[in-house]
Amino acid sequence: MGRGSFSGIARGSDGTWMIALGALVASLGAYALQVIGGRALGAEGFAPVAALWTIGFLVHTIVMLPVEQLTTRTVTLSGGDVLPAETRRQIAIALGMGSAAGIAVAALAVDRFFEGNVAFIAVMALLMVGRAVMTLGRGTMAGRRRFAAYGISMMFEAVTLTGLGVVFAVLGTGAAWFGAAIAAAPLTILLVRPYLVRKHTDVETQLPDSAALLQLLVVASALSQLILAGGPLVVSLVGGTPAEVSVYFITFTLLRGPITASYGLATRFLAAMATALSDGKAHLLHDWATRLAAIGIGAAALAGVGSYFILPILIETLYGAEFRPTALVAGLGGTGAVAALTILFISQILIARGRTRDIAFGWLAAAVAAAAVLAASDAEPLLRTAYSFFAGEIAAFALISMAAIRGVTAAQPAGRR
Repeated sequence: MGRGSFSGIARGSDGTWMIALGALVASLGAYALQVIGGRALGAEGFAPVAALWTIGFLVHTIVMLPVEQLTTRTVTLSGGDVLPAETRRQIAIALGMGSAAGIAVAALAVDRFFEGNVAFIAVMALLMVGRAVMTLGRGTMAGRRRFAAYGISMMFEAVTLTGLGVVFAVLGTGAAWFGAAIAAAPLTILLVRPYLVRKHTDVETQLPDSAALLQLLVVASALSQLILAGGPLVVSLVGGTPAEVSVYFITFTLLRGPITASYGLATRFLAAMATALSDGKAHLLHDWATRLAAIGIGAAALAGVGSYFILPILIETLYGAEFRPTALVAGLGGTGAVAALTILFISQILIARGRTRDIAFGWLAAAVAAAAVLAASDAEPLLRTAYSFFAGEIAAFALISMAAIRGVTAAQPAGRR
């Protein structure tokens, strides 16, 4: 099966289960900091921390996650080697531009988002550095199949995040200190020495497509996040009340949780796909694409039904009756969220093959479909936005799944698109 890639996934003997455990601990750590910070600072005082978190999340998912995926693919296909010079240059440009964008938003909107506290500009800069170090470290470890270390690094980050949150709550510090905890925690990846193994073989001619791969991944990520995370803004733009914006935010943030928690497992899956390709077993990618598409269809249908009946009750129980969505909004959201989760894994097959153009095209068509439904619908703002989200995710699922299944039985040279 190619250096244990698929048997390792099944058994978890190569550290796969450590990534799953790390993802769980990371999710709990993030939630713990929100609870600790929210109680210590209050709803209004925690707002700058929430803004920092949101900006950091967007930069991470749009720019840094594609960098991690490119790093994983390149290191895997080169047999654990260092990144070639051109790939390093493209990564440096992407990380630099993403970090500059995050810092610029913090500086330009310091009054609007951070109550005029200029300390948050420095905190944002630290967050960008920490996220960049973490991104390259995780991509390198995944490419070298150091999956146990990958999972442990996630746990270190979560423990640091929670521990600093407790300390700052006890000391009664301000919001900027909680922001500093978010910014510093990713640097704990250095404790597992992610860059430990280094070779010095020039593989530049083997993988010449890093610029196109990365650029298309960033475009695809931006479009996907527009559909996945932009809903609250859309609700407001189509005439929704602040209460409706909050209902949408709470509902879809809850549904998005499993997707965020699965980024590490998706990177592990990408390493397995790239390994199979480099071992000349491209037919395995076809098997996985077909299997994931079939599972995704069934799971999305079940999630839609379950969310329709259960999610409104769950949200009312957790947050109060004022946050309860309608059953139809919940059902559309559940179906679309599981479709998005399936797309995350199917996309790794296309990334391994270097076919990021198909991913970008799929999300572009999905954005057009979502916009068309939004414009055509005359439903109330919450339901109108949910219809748009559903249409976008289903369109992306169909197009990206077909692209992954189509033609992957034919072996392709590593690095060719």
